Amino acid sequence: MKKLFYSVFTLILLNSIACTGNAQSTLTADQTEAMLKKDATVQLIDLRTPEEINRTGMIQGARAINFYAPDFDAQIARLDKNKPVVVYCAAGGRSPQAAAKMSKMGFAKVYDYSGGMNDWKSKGKKTVQ
Repeated sequence: MKKLFYSVFTLILLNSIACTGNAQSTLTADQTEAMLKKDATVQLIDLRTPEEINRTGMIQGARAINFYAPDFDAQIARLDKNKPVVVYCAAGGRSPQAAAKMSKMGFAKVYDYSGGMNDWKSKGKKTVQ
């Protein structure tokens, strides 16, 4: 019963987040995981440096776009602005900045997984190299 309640609550929450237009929203690890399972069109962006990614791996399906790269703006501009985007970094410092920038650039749905890779790994969630 508890699992059913959690699933229904998560779906309602994700649906309400999806209806907010281009306003950025914050997600937890479980919400991020649920969104990735539910919607194959989500563009998952890892904002960390190559060195950080080499140390810890990435969330499966993520695309690496280094927040500190000189061409960061050009790289995110190549993403599909009509598809939802979830951004994450190591601990939630860079991702809200990137989400705000993407919202200003006209991305329809931008989500910030605020816990980042540190939170993801602490919860025992799967990563890939």
